[in-house]
Amino acid sequence: MRLSNRKAFTLVELLVVIAIIGTLVGLLLPAVQAAREAARRNTCAANLTQLSKALAIRETSTKDLPGYINTLGIKGSTKMVRAPWYVTIFPQLEQNQLYQNWSSGNMSFDLVEGGNFAALEILNCPSNPPVMQGQPLTSYVANTGWRNKEGFTGKSGHVNLENAANGLFFDRTRTSDLKNQTPTPNWVTSQDYRDSNGAPKVTMSFAYVQGKGDGSTKTLMLSESLASLYWAYANSNDYTTVQDQPYHFGFGWERPDYIATDLKSRINGSRDPIAYDSYAQSSQGMDQMFNTAPSTGDLNPRPGTASSNHPGGVNVAFMAGQVELLTDQIDPFVFGQLMTSNHKQSDLPTDAVSVEPSDDAF
Repeated sequence: MRLSNRKAFTLVELLVVIAIIGTLVGLLLPAVQAAREAARRNTCAANLTQLSKALAIRETSTKDLPGYINTLGIKGSTKMVRAPWYVTIFPQLEQNQLYQNWSSGNMSFDLVEGGNFAALEILNCPSNPPVMQGQPLTSYVANTGWRNKEGFTGKSGHVNLENAANGLFFDRTRTSDLKNQTPTPNWVTSQDYRDSNGAPKVTMSFAYVQGKGDGSTKTLMLSESLASLYWAYANSNDYTTVQDQPYHFGFGWERPDYIATDLKSRINGSRDPIAYDSYAQSSQGMDQMFNTAPSTGDLNPRPGTASSNHPGGVNVAFMAGQVELLTDQIDPFVFGQLMTSNHKQSDLPTDAVSVEPSDDAF
């Protein structure tokens, strides 16, 4: 019997090998995608770590945290500007020239990279990338407390007053600070409700949270938000016509009864593309929401809401510096407790059942 030497595969054998390889690649792809997302999530966490460290370093020298909006420059001069919290930590982020431009009142409302509204990589989560290059977009927001505060009806004369126990970052400007600046916001001629009530500027510090409050390991400082826009009022219309709001550069908590009627206000309540491209539009939409019941036509996602494209949760940074992936299934009451600097003195109810505080709470 003569034996033949086989030097090639048969067609059936080749098809079997190709099928096996295809199956292995199909099994491998989800793992590759998961690995890529894990890398993006880690990069995002590293960004939050750097931002929280920068805030802590700044607080060491100033003894307080910045406001979510602040004034920079010489008081009473035409070179005063209002700057969000991001700008105040530019020196700690090695953006000294950018900070000097802002503190000198050098603003050009230039959205292209390289200007005073430059795109900064550290302010963007890789899982929430900008769709246009050079724009000063941001993925991160600061803890500004009760997001629906302006919708609260308390004792006459106390509406809209800030409560230090509700969060960490507050409005550090007054209309009197802004009247002589260039450009001048067109709303400064109206009386500021805080000025008319003699309310001082609220400041926050690590000492308060650690000594009087809930502790730095139990208080959220920063979060991601798909609803965030720019790291400043990056166009002249927003700068001159829009009054400062905590949901412009921050994230907040809502009372459990409000979230029960508006699920989009909870963590990751909406991952839809944002329905606005300016702070003026977001303010208009939020005013409508606060004055009427939530509806399907409201802004998506909600401004000032913690949200991300990471599966299952949102990266957050605590005051103590630890960065964690906070589950989006967290109870709204527990989330509110983590956001308040001093739960017992805050406007969050004392239990998970939301009860309107009495006038005596003020």
